[in-house]
Amino acid sequence: MLTHTPLVWGEIPVADMARATAFYQQHFDVEFKHQDSDDMQMAIIATQDPQAASVGLVKHPMMQPSGDGSVVYLHLSEQLSPLVAKLTQAEVNIVLPVMPINDGECGYIALFVDSEGNKVGLWSAQQ
Repeated sequence: MLTHTPLVWGEIPVADMARATAFYQQHFDVEFKHQDSDDMQMAIIATQDPQAASVGLVKHPMMQPSGDGSVVYLHLSEQLSPLVAKLTQAEVNIVLPVMPINDGECGYIALFVDSEGNKVGLWSAQQ
C-alpha cells in the first residue's frame, strides 16, 4: 500500500487555449497560471496550496483532445447537483448525470464534455 497520495498532476489536452480557458473560467470560476514554452501552451488551475496536486490545460502537438481517453475528476464545488444544473442550463453536454459512489459514502460524480471534446469528470462529497 502506498504511503502517499498517488495523484500528482493531470493534463487536459486542448486545441484552442483561449477557448478552453474561457470555458473553464466561465463554468467553474477558476483562475489559471499560464506557462508557455517553445511548442507548448499550458494553463494551470491556480490553488492556494502551491504543493497541492492540480490540473493543467495543455496545447501540444503530442496531445489531442478526446472523449475516449482517461478521465480526470475535478473537485470544483462543495455540492455537485447545483453545478451540474448550471452546466445543463448553459447547454454543456452532460454525459453522466450526478450519481452516487457506493450509495454516496464515497461522494458523487458526473461527467461532461468540455469545449475541446474531452470527457471530464466532476466529484464532490455532497450531492
